[in-house]
Amino acid sequence: MDSDSLDWIWGDFNNSPNLAELIEEVEDDNNVLFDSNDDDKSDSSSESSFNNDCSLLIGDKRTALELNEIVNDINNQYDKTLSELDSTTDGELEDDNHKHVDLLYSDALEAVKTNLSDVELEWSNTLYEYTMNEKNVPESYTKTTSIEKLIILNANNFVEQFKIKYPNRRQLVLVLLNECGVQKCVCTTIKPSRLVYPNLRDLISYSEFVAKHITYIKLEDPVAVPNKIMSPTTTIEMQTANCFEIAILLVSFLIGCECNAFVVYGYATEIMCNNDLKKVKIDLEEYDPKKSDSENISEDLDDANSLEPKNDLCSEYVKFLIEEKQNKTVVKDEVKEIDFNDSSDSLFGKRVHAWVLIIPLQIEDENINEIPYFIEPSTGERKEISDENYTGVEAVWNHRNYWVNLQSPDGGCTQYNFTLTNTKCWENFLPDKPQSLRGETLDLKHNENTTSKHLVMPNSWVNVLEVPRNKYHMLYPSGKKVVTYMNAIKEFYADYIMPDGLIEKTTFFSDFEYVNKTFVTEIYKHRIDKLISVETKYTYKENETVEYFRSGRDDFLKTHTFNGDCNNIKIKRFVTFYNLRLDSMAELNIDDNSFITIFNDRSDLLFCRKCIFQQIEKNDCQNLNVKRKPTSIVEKYLRDESKHKDRDIATISFNLEFNSIYVQYQYGEGQITQSSRLFQKPTMTRNEEFDTKSVIEDIVYPYEGHLNTHEAYIMLKDMIEAEKEALRNVSKLEDDIIKMIEIRCRERIVFKLEIDSLDWDRNHGIRKLLQNEKDKKLALSKRDKAKQIDNSLPYHVIIKRLFEQDKNALNVREKIIQNFKQYTKKQFIRTKKLFITKQFKLQSMVKALETDRFKEVELKNKTLLLCSLLKNELNVLALRMERYNETRIERYNNLASYLNSYPDFKTLSPLKLCFQI
Repeated sequence: MDSDSLDWIWGDFNNSPNLAELIEEVEDDNNVLFDSNDDDKSDSSSESSFNNDCSLLIGDKRTALELNEIVNDINNQYDKTLSELDSTTDGELEDDNHKHVDLLYSDALEAVKTNLSDVELEWSNTLYEYTMNEKNVPESYTKTTSIEKLIILNANNFVEQFKIKYPNRRQLVLVLLNECGVQKCVCTTIKPSRLVYPNLRDLISYSEFVAKHITYIKLEDPVAVPNKIMSPTTTIEMQTANCFEIAILLVSFLIGCECNAFVVYGYATEIMCNNDLKKVKIDLEEYDPKKSDSENISEDLDDANSLEPKNDLCSEYVKFLIEEKQNKTVVKDEVKEIDFNDSSDSLFGKRVHAWVLIIPLQIEDENINEIPYFIEPSTGERKEISDENYTGVEAVWNHRNYWVNLQSPDGGCTQYNFTLTNTKCWENFLPDKPQSLRGETLDLKHNENTTSKHLVMPNSWVNVLEVPRNKYHMLYPSGKKVVTYMNAIKEFYADYIMPDGLIEKTTFFSDFEYVNKTFVTEIYKHRIDKLISVETKYTYKENETVEYFRSGRDDFLKTHTFNGDCNNIKIKRFVTFYNLRLDSMAELNIDDNSFITIFNDRSDLLFCRKCIFQQIEKNDCQNLNVKRKPTSIVEKYLRDESKHKDRDIATISFNLEFNSIYVQYQYGEGQITQSSRLFQKPTMTRNEEFDTKSVIEDIVYPYEGHLNTHEAYIMLKDMIEAEKEALRNVSKLEDDIIKMIEIRCRERIVFKLEIDSLDWDRNHGIRKLLQNEKDKKLALSKRDKAKQIDNSLPYHVIIKRLFEQDKNALNVREKIIQNFKQYTKKQFIRTKKLFITKQFKLQSMVKALETDRFKEVELKNKTLLLCSLLKNELNVLALRMERYNETRIERYNNLASYLNSYPDFKTLSPLKLCFQI
């Protein structure tokens, strides 16, 4: 099956329209670093089959022929574009000019961004015209029923009476036009609905989803209510909304999950109305992503050596003040500093805004009186009614009724009484009272007894809200969302969008021009290496990087802190491990000439080992695999209560430089000095009898006595064996550190993500495609076994195999570098080719929609959904190309640094590292 044709998309379109095909299509080469030449042939063959049989999607041969005619109209242009791309990249893979390579990447990215902007504009226009077309929407969107006409008549009468009674008040928002230009009551625009995705189940998850999924646009006139409001279905389709539309959408979801939610029409500050977070400052000291994100992913293991909690010295009055302060704070609020300068905004108090009000429901048999609170739909954050960003409320409504605020607008929202049944504070549009306002559970159905007595709000004219799986997995409108703060920039990505699993990146700056970076935190997900997040602190001397991992690695790595070049074993490094290692190692502190190891719960009571190495002259080439010679080893032990204190060893110091062993024993009760023994090891050149003067004893406890000759000889022999064992442990530890550094170097160069075997959306429907790809790669590997490099092996194994073919170290190193450059460029160019293919496919489908050749509405909707899928794939490919360009120099530097530190290449001049501007 052709992996890049529309056949496999359309063939599985009805079952699972998702991004799994695209993910697997781009990521199938991530496990192979060095591609063979035959891969280009396979890619070109897949790209050549652009002309597809559209009958797989359409089902009608006549309509499929018409669609194929449209596809053929632009097929020549497509072939011409790909041929130009091949001609510009075939001869550039062997070029070592970094400036020329940078120009290749930058030009390709600019071209892709330009094409993507054109596609965005064309797609948005087509989608808007298609959505506004009366032929493609249900009848309820274009017509009004008799009950709706009666409600609109009463609403207009209510508005006129309100204007007469309150002439100085702003006109009410009760009846507005929908996207088809038909008058609808705003209450009937709310459609209580629930989505079928397991992650969406409560108020918080729906609020965050709407804020991420919908792009917020400010009102054209900041002091006026818009004349037209889109329905929630159109908002989901367009993924853009103003404050009223996004509030209606969120309330529809919240009522669907049984929350007592209302749309609020009122006034807010400029920051809130424009969603301008550039005036918001994030406090770096309180920003700790690993506490909120990594704790949900990582497994918290008990620390055996953790200190017992101290006595609580806090007074009851201080506790009362702390609890009172916590009750007044916002649950989730990233705003740390806001400039509330009213004089700077000439429209303060007049800017129209819409948000969400939550009035908690009373639980039966429980006397719980929770205060109401707000939710800002544009950010998904909870706000208290005392928030100064909200300056006043005109009215609130849900799917059952409409209430006008009769309270004084001065003084903000803190003074308001949100008991909607209080007729002195609120004027209701309809006379009936919803069940939710009488203190009972929320009722989403009509009350038949009430409808016979009073006029009730009709059912919503909006269709049930649905979000296709492909849009849900994209999460953000284009797979990416950027939020700019006063001192930081946050970037959000959907799962599996970025090739390295990046889902969130926050960059802090020291200036308002966003030039000088001070701190960067990156959060990852679905990494095979179990990487959770990376924090980088930028200083004048050298950068400090901290990596966090969840449990499950073979080396049980938990955190990894280092300064500067990670591939240099002599740099300052601090490593922590999960409590699952057989050697019980918990911490490792590495300096330029020493190792300090901390252990937990060892049977021999060893808790610390320090090793000092011999100083090596500094040179440009840091040999990674060259071990250093230790000069001294110090081991410290915990107290063993079963032994006498003069027989219980506390510290053993192996001085390899002076050929001596110094043993210190534990402190006794009430003593300030330790007993000790100094052993002078005999030389290997002389074969003499044991010298009693080689043991110097300093015994504090007089009744213990000194060692006799035999005991001193036996103990010296034991200490020599302990020294050999310590040297073996230090050598093994150094091997483990070198292996860990090598593995981390490789994990930074090659991106690998894991997909859960139970993830139906990303595994179902593509197994046949994956099997075909595996069969193709297996055939290529058998045919080109002599040429192809098995890159799943560690680097030192690959280098060893290359040396078997060629003894010249320079040729081996050049081959590795050239293969890496070819792979990175092929990866980038292959993604660009795939982008061009998807672009032409989308343009062909859009042209088919514009020609109006499809007569059936269901067929049009099906084609529109396919176009939406292709549009999401274009956004993903563009983001991947940006990430490849951002990380290519870092990946090259990691490889070059590793090769410079490899012993077999130490005779060669070190490779120069690239610096990205």
